[in-house]
Amino acid sequence: MDSIDLARLSRQARARYERARLGLSFAGAAPVLLVVAAAAVLGKRPSSVALFGGLLFVSGVVLLWRGRDLRLALWPGVLSGLIPLVFALVANYGHGCSGDHCSSLCVPACTVGGVTAGVVVSVIATRLKLGWGFWLSASAVSMLTGAMGCACVGYSGVLALVGGFAVGLAPQFVRRVFASH
Repeated sequence: MDSIDLARLSRQARARYERARLGLSFAGAAPVLLVVAAAAVLGKRPSSVALFGGLLFVSGVVLLWRGRDLRLALWPGVLSGLIPLVFALVANYGHGCSGDHCSSLCVPACTVGGVTAGVVVSVIATRLKLGWGFWLSASAVSMLTGAMGCACVGYSGVLALVGGFAVGLAPQFVRRVFASH
């Protein structure tokens, strides 16, 4: 009789399992592409939307594939990132003019949206008592979502988003750090 190679069978089963999980992760992250498509249609910089949207989709797939707290971070991150995204898209259609000088409202909108998104992520993470993996993952997803619109005046809008996000995240972050000591 032939012997059964258990190690080979185990590797094959594990590979099938991981492929199935990856396929489910692609399917689970597919709705992110709707957000990316909407941002591409409504935004002014399709190349920035493609860059940040592509990173967002890949990040979503990886988070869902890895599982645990990381899996939980995708949709709160996307939903909180919609705040600066929508603020920036609305700001793209308006500007402030005073005499001979006109300015875009994109950077202030991204800053305010970033602060709001940072507060949302930190409140969710604190209330649900989720770990640092959630905090980092949801923050990255939120900023990638918002960055699709905040690139409206170049990367200064994205920097405004990141700065605003950090300000919004800071109070709960500090509270959490000191609570653990």
